[in-house]
Amino acid sequence: MQSPEVSAPHARVKEWMRKSPLRITRARASVAAVLLRHEHPLSAELVFRQLIGDGEDVSLGSVYRILKQMEDEGLVQRERQVSAGGVKAVYAIPDDAAQKRSYVFHCDVCQRRQRIADTSLAGQLANVATLEGYALPAEIVIPARCRTCKPGT
Repeated sequence: MQSPEVSAPHARVKEWMRKSPLRITRARASVAAVLLRHEHPLSAELVFRQLIGDGEDVSLGSVYRILKQMEDEGLVQRERQVSAGGVKAVYAIPDDAAQKRSYVFHCDVCQRRQRIADTSLAGQLANVATLEGYALPAEIVIPARCRTCKPGT
């Protein structure tokens, strides 16, 4: 029988993943479990190292693919972390209590959607909206043209 310490996070992972149409696979559940164990965002490489340390048989490519699928479904937020080494993508599970807004670039040609996770942008927009008396929706769609569809590329 599993100990309470093992079963509680496992139940939390399953409940969290039920919000998505993605099938609950061992690899997805393992990636979610690693993200749920940490309060701060993690890079795909750190998630991969944690999985290897946990004895999971997974490739770095699979971790990137799973994180991308989870991001597309809104289960994971990707942020850009700037450091002396450059810009790196980090992933975190959004806090349900935080009611974060979603900002999305939407290509008007190919219909591609790219979610943006930028806390400073969110704060600035919320401040301006409050000052000017606007109510912001849960998802803000920004019409744009992606680099593939941009003329002259």
